[in-house]
Amino acid sequence: MVIAMVAVVALRPTTHSEPTLPEEFEGEPDLYMRDALITQFKGDGGIKYKLASAQIRHFENDRITRLSSPELALYNPSAPPWEISSDYGYIRQPLDAPTAEEVVFLRENVELLQRYDDGRRLRLRSESLYLYPDRQFAETNQDVMIDTDVGRTKAVGLKGDLQHGLLNLSSTASQRVHTIVLPGQFK
Repeated sequence: MVIAMVAVVALRPTTHSEPTLPEEFEGEPDLYMRDALITQFKGDGGIKYKLASAQIRHFENDRITRLSSPELALYNPSAPPWEISSDYGYIRQPLDAPTAEEVVFLRENVELLQRYDDGRRLRLRSESLYLYPDRQFAETNQDVMIDTDVGRTKAVGLKGDLQHGLLNLSSTASQRVHTIVLPGQFK
């Protein structure tokens, strides 16, 4: 009888509970970095993007990384890189679904700048923007201002293929896409 009880106790599955986090650490990041520089590579070894941020806070359970003063350089094989900055942002990690992709949300003083070797530049500004680095795609439903060497364009929103330079600008019934061409462009 004693042997049977010992066998039952010995064969009973043990339960291991996850260690509990002390209350004072609830809500704290799993990873914290200051003045960080992260380089993301493509499958062929080329650089996909570089991300610099004054502070990076990663929360594993929420699958989110919060950014302070992020600066992102998004590389493109056929054009100069996009230099992207804002006051704040976050990176939403993809879920385990095969079609999920990383999403970067930027807010407050968002600026995208592309500088060409011949001195031309394209500057896009908005108050918030979603960026999909894998597709090099950006979108916002906030006001957008685009400045180039030839003029300025204002729109209510934007969907942009950054790799191919295709920008689809949005308007409303009360606010149309408005473009001003600088003098001297029609010589």
